[in-house]
Amino acid sequence: MKRWAMSAAVCGLASACAHAQSTVQLYGIVDGGVAFVTNEAGHHAWAQTSGIGQSDRWGLRGQEDLGGGYRAVFRLENGFTLNDGRLSQGGLEFGRQAWVGLASERFGTLTFGRQYDFMSTNLTAFASGTLTPSVFA
Repeated sequence: MKRWAMSAAVCGLASACAHAQSTVQLYGIVDGGVAFVTNEAGHHAWAQTSGIGQSDRWGLRGQEDLGGGYRAVFRLENGFTLNDGRLSQGGLEFGRQAWVGLASERFGTLTFGRQYDFMSTNLTAFASGTLTPSVFA
């Protein structure tokens, strides 16, 4: 009985010391509108359109603290059309982005999978003002 109580106490202390911080976010954009076409086969017409300013999408992104300054990161992102709900990017469920990786403050981030290229990621951040020109100098 004493051995069982001792092992339960040790397990309880060990689990109290491990605190992993994880986050998962659900996000998305739905962008639709109405367009007036003035010359469609000689006539005018109204049309419902999808993805006028940005493409419609939903996704999951998250991270899990692994300890020692490392964390696991992931992103799954789906593209679709608002008009009929069809999948974009060739009919793939997560055709926009689907990747996993390992990140640390000391070494940066290493990811594997379907993802945007280096130029798209950095030019978008530069245009939004999160990167400054001194980063590239």
